[in-house]
Amino acid sequence: MFPLKRCSASGCNAYTFDGGEFCYHHSPAKENIRKGITNAMESAHALRDMSIVAADFRNIRMRQGLRITGMNFSFCVFDNCVFDKTIMLSAFFDFCLFTRCSFIGTEGRYAVFAGSTFAECEIADSVIIHSNFMGIEADNCSFSGNDFYYSNFSLSRLVNVSLDDCNLKRTSFRSAMTKGVTFRYSNPEEAYFHKEDI
Repeated sequence: MFPLKRCSASGCNAYTFDGGEFCYHHSPAKENIRKGITNAMESAHALRDMSIVAADFRNIRMRQGLRITGMNFSFCVFDNCVFDKTIMLSAFFDFCLFTRCSFIGTEGRYAVFAGSTFAECEIADSVIIHSNFMGIEADNCSFSGNDFYYSNFSLSRLVNVSLDDCNLKRTSFRSAMTKGVTFRYSNPEEAYFHKEDI
């Protein structure tokens, strides 16, 4: 897991990038850090245990099979990025902006996307279980063909989203706002939509 050491910059509460003195934004090597992470996304076998918050990543194709473990990408922007066939374990993508991104054949466990925005994205043919999508906003997205077992979409706003052919057993949609959402060939009867559902 990324180090929980606070940045040394005055008034900054962010976690340090790699356990050093500064967070990504206050590091004197900020641009080199972003380039290094980008290169690792595209060519490395694994990314682990670092915190890079509120960075921009655009037009990146992740290396297939890339393992993203214990990383903190909170508040980042991902535009036209391909996460296909990546593996995400205890990774934090909360309050991120994803536009025109794809997650096809992805494996995710204990991943956190809470509070994020997805626009024109595709998550398909993936296993993303025990993961947190609480409070997301998704517009014109395909989330079909996935195993979302025990994941949480509570308090989300889903507009024109397909959740077709998904395993939704024990998936929570409590207090979610849905408009134009489809569940064809899925099992919404095994999901939770109301506070009293057990």
